[in-house]
Amino acid sequence: MKRKLFVLILMVISVLSFTNVTFKGITPFLSNSDYVLSNDKIVASFTKEGILENLAQKDVMYDAIDNLYYALDKKRVYFNNSQILDDKLIAFGTNGDKSVKAEYSLASNGLHVKITTDSTSQELRVFFKDSDVNPVILKGKNYHFVQGSHVAYAISFPNSMSMYRIGALMILNRTPKIDNGKFSFEFDILVDKDVFSLKKDLDLVKDTFNMKVVDEKGRPINDLKVVVLNNYTPLDISTTSKDGELVFSLPQGNYKYQILNLDLEIKDVEDGKIIISLPENLGFKWKPYLTSLSTNSVYVAFRTNKPSTALVLFDHSKVIDNLYDTFHMIKLDNLKPMTTYAATVIVGNSLIDNVYFKTAGQERYKFLVYGDTRTNNDWHKVVCDEMAKENALFVLHTGDLVESGIVPIDWDRFFDAVHDLYSTTPLFPTLGNHEHNSILYYQAFMTAEGGGDFHKQWYSFDIGPVHYIFLDSDVEQNTVEDSIQTEWLENDLKNTNKPYIVVLFHHPFFSNVKNRGQQFRPTWHDLFVKYKVSVVFNGHIHHYERFYKDGVMYVTTGGGGAPLGFGLYSSDVSFLPFSKAAYAGYLHYIIGNIEDDHIQFIVKAVGKQENNKLKKVNQILDEFIVTPRK
Repeated sequence: MKRKLFVLILMVISVLSFTNVTFKGITPFLSNSDYVLSNDKIVASFTKEGILENLAQKDVMYDAIDNLYYALDKKRVYFNNSQILDDKLIAFGTNGDKSVKAEYSLASNGLHVKITTDSTSQELRVFFKDSDVNPVILKGKNYHFVQGSHVAYAISFPNSMSMYRIGALMILNRTPKIDNGKFSFEFDILVDKDVFSLKKDLDLVKDTFNMKVVDEKGRPINDLKVVVLNNYTPLDISTTSKDGELVFSLPQGNYKYQILNLDLEIKDVEDGKIIISLPENLGFKWKPYLTSLSTNSVYVAFRTNKPSTALVLFDHSKVIDNLYDTFHMIKLDNLKPMTTYAATVIVGNSLIDNVYFKTAGQERYKFLVYGDTRTNNDWHKVVCDEMAKENALFVLHTGDLVESGIVPIDWDRFFDAVHDLYSTTPLFPTLGNHEHNSILYYQAFMTAEGGGDFHKQWYSFDIGPVHYIFLDSDVEQNTVEDSIQTEWLENDLKNTNKPYIVVLFHHPFFSNVKNRGQQFRPTWHDLFVKYKVSVVFNGHIHHYERFYKDGVMYVTTGGGGAPLGFGLYSSDVSFLPFSKAAYAGYLHYIIGNIEDDHIQFIVKAVGKQENNKLKKVNQILDEFIVTPRK
């Protein structure tokens, strides 16, 4: 009791001494916007081209949707001019042969959108991404409801041909209204905390019934979103009050219930009460870790065993995450380049941990590369503990972080192994086949804005003289998604003038073990050659290999903790003429040292498998350099 009181007093003193207070919820894809429409409840931000970037409810500042765009008569609409006029944002563009005008205006709790054209038009197709990684979707009369972890939205769809969802992408097809020769398409996006509140806003609530959410000791639990289901079909979603009370817009009946938070489970339902199993003491499931470093920002993320708000203290500032949740991802921004920071994470009244990092900005720095950490978490920890000693700026992972990306406990084990490393060295991840493109992967890591699902499936960024590109090689070749990723890749390559380009994707093109080279993509290889990519890092095969093909260095590093492959010792070995190095049976990682006129890479082994046991070693397996692109 005395220790808890001491900690509480210390926290109060610390918080009071940090005067720059910023209230934030997690806004996953927040960027600097050129135009903002705002009222008492809603904020919408737009690019200078008139593209909607964020739509959020001010109470929680969590995006409902982002990146709204259109195709008119199956041709993409591009906007080139926009302005604020009479509390409206008006954007002007074209689909290639027709002029298009978009008007955005705020209602009390949402956004009204009107697209018009003077030319004959038959269809407007509206595309937008859910910002939440795991929404629940309900269809109502004339409305489509989407519930995320902290915010819900409703899309009106009268006069529409269809509305559907592919991956993270929502698509609404609409037919026009014709008025005085103009063809117009209109719809509304309404935002509130849950589906019940949206129904109330729309005057759709008739019958209601009440429930209460409590823990096993009968204590009410506030601010939880609960889904009511008929068998497996969601019917309504409501949020508990301070007293744990729920109101559903349904007649009384025999329903099933589900907590929207993936970390919480219902133990029992009896006498109008939903009983939740909660640990007595607040604790970390994933201790604080760092992701997505830049010159002026980094993200701190963590997961707890029961919901709470949180705050982070750093550099005489504090960021309060007022989302009552088990998972938090908090952006620390307005940082100085090339500066070392310490940050303290405080959750609830007693849970404290620290992270340390240095912001980017320098031309010379050290980074680390490794991969295939999916099993043998004790082996993975051996690698991470050695990597933590390197004092690198950040870590690149080549994929297969966990055994199964859809299994929460696999992520629990992963973050337990990496804490000492990722609490000081931010991670940039790559999707592997074992992630299964899981929502848990997308939730766990922030990245630079890229493409594919949640703008994170593939992405790129610059740090110092290096341009880094991350791709998803699990995308099936010769598909629409493959074409989209490859087009994005070429545009990204042609638009960088950095001296070095480093590319990561999971499946290697080449291996000295027969039939182990995976999914060779001639189009990608040709692009790497054309744009003079410096080095490509892959995983998937659980040993180390290096190849030099057509001016491009290809490196396979799969020694992060997964079962070590001994294919290089078998009769299936057939060394390729452009093979430069090959080692099997070693836990290892790669150090990249950026110097004035080259990058030096050192491959360091920290463990060797002998007689089915791991022996710790300290051995250099390989060294090579890459020079600036000409």
